[in-house]
Amino acid sequence: MLFKPNPDSKKQDKFSPTELERQNVEYTDCSRRFYQVSRDFSKQYAHIYSARLNTFRNILGPIINKKWSNKYKVLKLCELREKGTQCVIIGTLFKLQQLKPSILKELSDQLEIIPQPARTHFVHDSDSLVLEDELQRIKLSNNCIDVHEVVTGVVVAILGSEDEDGIFTIKDICWPECNIQKPLPKLDSDRYVVLMSGLNMASKSADHLFSLNLFLEWMSGFCGTTEYQEEISKIVRVIIAGGVFANHSNEATLDESDVIASADSVDAFSAALSAVAPVDLMPGCKDPSGIMLPQKPFHYCLFPKAVEYKSFNRVSNPYECDIGGFLCLGSSGEPIKDIMKYSKLDNELEIMQKTLQWRHIAPTCPDTVPCTPCIDTDPFTIYNCPAIYFSGNCKEFATDLHKGSDGQLTRIVCIPDFCNKKTIAIVNLANLDCYSMIFS
Repeated sequence: MLFKPNPDSKKQDKFSPTELERQNVEYTDCSRRFYQVSRDFSKQYAHIYSARLNTFRNILGPIINKKWSNKYKVLKLCELREKGTQCVIIGTLFKLQQLKPSILKELSDQLEIIPQPARTHFVHDSDSLVLEDELQRIKLSNNCIDVHEVVTGVVVAILGSEDEDGIFTIKDICWPECNIQKPLPKLDSDRYVVLMSGLNMASKSADHLFSLNLFLEWMSGFCGTTEYQEEISKIVRVIIAGGVFANHSNEATLDESDVIASADSVDAFSAALSAVAPVDLMPGCKDPSGIMLPQKPFHYCLFPKAVEYKSFNRVSNPYECDIGGFLCLGSSGEPIKDIMKYSKLDNELEIMQKTLQWRHIAPTCPDTVPCTPCIDTDPFTIYNCPAIYFSGNCKEFATDLHKGSDGQLTRIVCIPDFCNKKTIAIVNLANLDCYSMIFS
């Protein structure tokens, strides 16, 4: 109804004043694993790979039995002794990439190595794959896996055999896929969730501020007919997925003083929005928050006005919540952008579908995306299949309804950078339809 006017509405009443209340649904913040992650920096990063592998061994066990029955033994790499015997091995993929940034190349003057040119994409035709576990690694053949469509950190089960050269020849692959999804609630009427990102309020350009104020007036019910305002009152939550102060597109032109100067504007906008709707505010990699994932919520001192509202929530990045029985999961976009750097995948929507297949939000953590050295668990594992899966600060709006092998339904949303596109995404919880709206 938000985008389809009702032809039966009375013309004489369409602009009559009326009082409307914002609709509410039950809400639960499910990001505990991101808030309570270990931050012991005396530990090595090997622990997170070990925890990830152990977790996915338990996940892949039943999936392997379902796909290949019990025909083949599941072996560790150290147990591979008979050449040519088919078996299943479980491990973490690692890409050998000659263009990947290296500290040795950065020290080229000392080591008399030719300086490397600055790059934003690190893919080369010579890239190859190996599979690792806790003890050793084995080189993989490229006959079933496209090396340019996977990244380091993905855990997978592989059916095949080791040849005389010590290379594991792949016959078939088993990806973790998404977990079984709990039944989605059936709603009697529409309920909307607004997704936006990349407000970029520290920008030296004010081109997008008119659009931002137009959005605020729209959320406040100052636009449209009475019927339209009633539909806007069905927006139950606004999630801002990072890039609040600054984002990737203007990182070269902003400095610390610009971010500090914009703090009052960000607080005022957050307070005005929280006055009319519940708001979840996520940090991004260029915002004043720790750069390592998972990022902690913004410090409350940045929002002296907004924190007065109970509807204002400072949340983590990545972020997971339950909105009226619909699980919502996403990040401000750093993991997706990093996957694009180290593979030939250039479609953000396709990459998000891949991460659902891999059952992992950020597989390249900690290899090329900075994260805390977690010890016992890997917080980026997708434990429950989300109904809404989003990524912020994307190049443009895109969406798709992903259908899992066991009937799971996930609405994938690429949230565009508001500063550049003046666009938000709106998801209807009643049917998981998704639309974009431009404010210009």
